[in-house]
Amino acid sequence: MSERAAGRIHQGTLVYSMFHTVLFPPDGTGLPSEDMENLTLRRVKRFVPTGDTHLYNVPIVVVDVETTGLDPKADQIIEIGAIKMIGFEQIDQFDSLIASSIELTDDIVRLTGITPQMLKGQPSVAEVLRKFLKFIEGSILVAHNADFDMSMIKAACSQMGIDLEWPIICTLKLARELLPDLENKKLDTLARHYDLKFEERHRAIGDIKVTCGVFQQMLAHEAEDLTHWQHFKPFIIE
Repeated sequence: MSERAAGRIHQGTLVYSMFHTVLFPPDGTGLPSEDMENLTLRRVKRFVPTGDTHLYNVPIVVVDVETTGLDPKADQIIEIGAIKMIGFEQIDQFDSLIASSIELTDDIVRLTGITPQMLKGQPSVAEVLRKFLKFIEGSILVAHNADFDMSMIKAACSQMGIDLEWPIICTLKLARELLPDLENKKLDTLARHYDLKFEERHRAIGDIKVTCGVFQQMLAHEAEDLTHWQHFKPFIIE
């Protein structure tokens, strides 16, 4: 071993590593142990379409999540679903229940129909999200009340060391602009307005199928001129 190489090794530490003086400064101070435990390399997962991208020429993925509650920092995803379309023709589907360390409240069980027994033996959120991120590659995302769905997905991704930067079209924002006279813009109200039926309300795929129909109907009847990504800027959640 050369003298220079030997100088790099000191009690198992790369002395001349670019991180060494930060983690192991000469005065003996350094990052607190809790920060050391949380020190991970992060990566960015990103997809931003160009402004001239035509929505009928690229995959569109409509997504929905069911959760233990409404707080992205404290609650967990218990189901994530997605339907992939091109030209509003379904070409693929993704759906998975997710194991949770949070006890489901009676309200969540009543709302979603998901029980603690259904989550036993299900994959972890990290395992499911890795498959989900692969599923959505190269696709434009759509969701109803997209701010909530993406806040939950981004929080879960962040815990995996992934910073998700994926703008998403929000059909709630779209409905507020295109259907101002409708009493409210809830998914149930929009479904009635367009005479759409739920297969399963408050289950990911059931809600997604209605969201797909609502999105298609709004574009067909209220906004035929919304065709390219740049047209949807007012209705996008970053």
